[in-house]
Amino acid sequence: MIMVTGGTGMVGAHLLFALAKKNLPTLALFRTKKRQQKVEDFFKLLTPNYKKYYDLIQWKEADINDLVELEEAITKATIIYHCAAKVSYAQYHAEKLIKTNIEGTANIVNLALKYNVKKFIFVSSIASLGVESTVSFVNEEYLWNSNKLHTPYAYSKYGAELEVWRGSQEGLDVVIVNPGIILGSHFWERSSGRLIKKAAKGMLFYPSGSIGIVSMDDVTYVLLNLMESSIKNERFILVSENIKYKNLIERIAIELNSKKPIFALSKPLLYLLLIIDKITSIIRLKKSFLNRATIESLSSQQCYDGSKIEREINFTYQNTDLILKKIIEDFKVNF
Repeated sequence: MIMVTGGTGMVGAHLLFALAKKNLPTLALFRTKKRQQKVEDFFKLLTPNYKKYYDLIQWKEADINDLVELEEAITKATIIYHCAAKVSYAQYHAEKLIKTNIEGTANIVNLALKYNVKKFIFVSSIASLGVESTVSFVNEEYLWNSNKLHTPYAYSKYGAELEVWRGSQEGLDVVIVNPGIILGSHFWERSSGRLIKKAAKGMLFYPSGSIGIVSMDDVTYVLLNLMESSIKNERFILVSENIKYKNLIERIAIELNSKKPIFALSKPLLYLLLIIDKITSIIRLKKSFLNRATIESLSSQQCYDGSKIEREINFTYQNTDLILKKIIEDFKVNF
């Protein structure tokens, strides 16, 4: 039995559909019926025969921080895809990020060891790499730099990875993937989907830094192949292209016939916003969102080397321009 945590997220839902198409017995965890329904709606968008695939999935309502619910789910699992995570760069979400991403991962790893799970595949993020900012081109060999400023999200994903590596030291076969921003359709309130929605309305401002991107189809293909391979105790960066935020938003805007961004969110401007953010937080007008690490991240010109996975499995990244065109076609149908 294959178990997928975070089955209602973008990665989880795409992975579930791919597993169902292979007719593989799969158990998916979910937290609310509303979010589970969104996965069924997503399947409907992909194929008129969606029930054929959706009905192959067993669903289990469980929170990864609830050991009783989690253990009930995991007893028959032979392979685990751990996709569940809280994603936020807000300073006020720091405790929730630790609770879900680190403690939740520790719970799953401990139970995977207890029930002799054969393989544990963890979907992390390039945010967790935390490499010194002087490194211009990051690959899997670079290590986390504790002296660098890190966002609460980066800390939580790095901490989650430490739990996974601990599991490997105790006998669990693990693989970690570190995707960049994932380009995918139909999840318009998350990740790249949210960026496309904003670009459709016209964005005046853009971050001055760069980011690594990868298609959802590429991520799904890699995850399936890693499950079927003998690869273990390895990390893979999944980035098909490194691009400036400005260029990415412009490419989206061109496809949507919307306004291109004009003003850069430079470091001085972001630090001014940080001061305002702290003042409004102190006088309790709103919760603090920004921090210095987020500013450094949005301004970073660091690039990522995603070529290792191409050397390990039969795989070539898809063309980003074609992927963006297809995603925006899907967006236009929905909006």
